[in-house]
Amino acid sequence: MKKEGSCLKNLPSWAVVRYSYINEYFENKPFTAKDVENLFSKLVTEKKLEHIGSIKEFLAILKREGCIKVIKSALDEKYVQYQLLESELSKGDLFTVLKQGADLIRLGLDYRSLLVFLFYKAISDKYEDEVNQIIKDEGLSKKEAYIVANSKFKMYDENTGELLTWNEITKKNDYLVEFQNALIKFATLNPETISKDLMIALLNKLGISNLTSEHKAKLDQIKRLFDKLDFSNVNYDAIGDAYMYILAQFAPTKGKEGEVYTPHEVIKLLIRLIDPEPGSDILDPAMGSGAMLIEAYKYIKEKNGGVKLFGQEYNPDMAAIAKLNFILHGIENNLVEVQIGDSLRKLKFSENSQFQVDYVVANPPWNQDGYGEESIGNDISLRKIFKYGFTPNNTADWAWVQLMLYYAKKKVGVVLDQGALSREGKERTIRERIVNEDLIEAIILLPEKLFYNTQVSGIIMILNKEKEKERKGKILFIDATDLYIKHPEVRKLNKLDDEHIQQIVETYREFKTVLSFSRVVDIEEIIKNDYNLNVSYYVTKHANNNSVSIKEIEELWDNIEEIMEEREEKERELEETIRIMVSENE
Repeated sequence: MKKEGSCLKNLPSWAVVRYSYINEYFENKPFTAKDVENLFSKLVTEKKLEHIGSIKEFLAILKREGCIKVIKSALDEKYVQYQLLESELSKGDLFTVLKQGADLIRLGLDYRSLLVFLFYKAISDKYEDEVNQIIKDEGLSKKEAYIVANSKFKMYDENTGELLTWNEITKKNDYLVEFQNALIKFATLNPETISKDLMIALLNKLGISNLTSEHKAKLDQIKRLFDKLDFSNVNYDAIGDAYMYILAQFAPTKGKEGEVYTPHEVIKLLIRLIDPEPGSDILDPAMGSGAMLIEAYKYIKEKNGGVKLFGQEYNPDMAAIAKLNFILHGIENNLVEVQIGDSLRKLKFSENSQFQVDYVVANPPWNQDGYGEESIGNDISLRKIFKYGFTPNNTADWAWVQLMLYYAKKKVGVVLDQGALSREGKERTIRERIVNEDLIEAIILLPEKLFYNTQVSGIIMILNKEKEKERKGKILFIDATDLYIKHPEVRKLNKLDDEHIQQIVETYREFKTVLSFSRVVDIEEIIKNDYNLNVSYYVTKHANNNSVSIKEIEELWDNIEEIMEEREEKERELEETIRIMVSENE
């Protein structure tokens, strides 16, 4: 019986995308061609697929490659029953183990340790599976098979004869030290995948070799959890999702510490708004973990197209996290370029003077200080980028917008603090010049409590250098503040669901006015409002009555419970810290 991972190897990209949907929707349940047709019809309606395609051809390919089996025949092909052939490690099982690991990490360990463990165990398992397959198919010795398998990732040092896989390294006595050495050696052997400097920066941040005995014991428990997992037949999409799951697990805590994490549904919305076509190149100058670029890659992949990705990140350790993220999502090295540095002072891709991309996307740090004219105005090369004016020194929001506009040939999609829409002074001057050049196409006001590091509403702004004729001289304002559900895992947060995303995207694509939700506004009206772009100026909410809704009562009660839970969490953290301090001093 072929497992999921091996069956996907030979599928065309369009079939892989469709397979992922039937895997998600049907799992272990029987299904028919008619069921698949109904599912794909729904996905086309939701804009997740371009067209239904040939169901018969699709199922024939899956059957040929061992991804499905017939469990009940029928005279009419539409009613033949199929079932997926499961992989040894389901996505649900994987997430369960990662949740256990996350619980162990929370007190005293850096969450990125979990990411590094996932990365190294996954690529090791896939490497060893490849080696075994080569030996079976070609009859080579192990050493010969290692050399052949090195074509994707080099995990065998041909000069020293050292094997760097998880199973080989973790069986050694002082395996944590050996593990770090192996990661550095991996980077040395695979510089096109991740540089040695980046890997060292990440490992220094983790400080694995300097952990207390208490924390080493916790890390050993996590290592044992990963020992149980076999990633050899798990596809890269599932592993990539697992990596993103870890990032999301720790986003509430890291958000309080100032680390920026963009909720996946906000990223999903932004990418669908800019709607990049196959063959596009896309830049994120505030890359973080690389999530926006990955979503863009997946979106274009669903259209059966290719893409070139560019990302720059200020923090080397976060850039390393992004590089690992790209690898675990199966993105080839030649499709993504990463640079380290301060994008507002120097976008390193621009060393090629002709550098521009089709689309630029980002959720840059909000209200970032230190980028006023007094700080960067003396650099002549920056004046052409910030041609609409320098921002005040205490907020760089419109500096980011100008940087993104400068390098975009088509569209910009940016997430900002809504204060950027109405602040006076230098920012008002910049807004005036950009509005007068008719570059802003749409502004979407998001619900409050979507982001982990702030309770306030953010906005998505779409700027378009190629506005269609009927959109010229106009801006679409969308008030999406009522489009949310309560977050299923983090009590104090809200979340956009797929229906909300679809509603916003459809309104944008149709560029239409909807009562209490959206309005197409002529630039003349914005000028009369002194270039204030606050969404509430243009979209009026029509309330039915003044009564308090059940939803408002529920939210008030949730807020009370949040305060109580946060207090209990702080008490638990204090008790654990005291316990560790006492045990270390005994």
